[in-house]
Amino acid sequence: MRRVMGVDGFRGGWVGVEVEVQKGADRIFETKTFRSFKDLLVLDPFPDVIAIDIPIGLLGAESKGGRACDRQARRLLGPPRSSSVFSPPVRAALGAAVYEEAKRHGLTRQGFGILPKVREVDEQMTPELQKRILEVHPELSFREMNGRSMSHNKKGSQGRLDRIQALEDRLPGFSRSYLDVRPEGVAADDLLDAFAAAWTALRIVAGEAVRFPSDPPRDQKGLRMEIWY
Repeated sequence: MRRVMGVDGFRGGWVGVEVEVQKGADRIFETKTFRSFKDLLVLDPFPDVIAIDIPIGLLGAESKGGRACDRQARRLLGPPRSSSVFSPPVRAALGAAVYEEAKRHGLTRQGFGILPKVREVDEQMTPELQKRILEVHPELSFREMNGRSMSHNKKGSQGRLDRIQALEDRLPGFSRSYLDVRPEGVAADDLLDAFAAAWTALRIVAGEAVRFPSDPPRDQKGLRMEIWY
């Protein structure tokens, strides 16, 4: 039996969709929330793969367009979905307490909004953990499911329906009913992103997933700067 988890951040912490693969194609889903990234690290049994929508591996100095994997992801998605891939903070920006300070390191307002979660993950991540905890981007996952990038924003009703349909078509056992019983505080688009990450985690353990770039550089901590889908 294989066990994977897709993880996305939400206002109250992290939401994870755990998938158990039994008897070949059968899937069993369980949705969990975690107050902190540390709580994920003590899961027992620990998943074979955790696919998480958060930057892992940070540049030491500013570079236009961010990491190579961010630039390649934008090119593949194309507009308007390319705007969903923002450049992560450089490591020197992790200690910024206010936006004006972060902006001096080239961080956008959007990037500053998730700075606490990037910092939280970066403090714990090691090359050893990265053998099982891998960065993904849900819009790349949905593009792979759909055959093309999604036309509508995930927060709109049509965008939500499009992503639900993609998951129903490509993730056996998924049903839109999961959205009706989502954990308190978790938005529908956050849960859909976690399911998309879980779909990519399944592709990773099956040897079907690909990553940007194919030969990723490492950061100052030895972490690979890559995105899987």
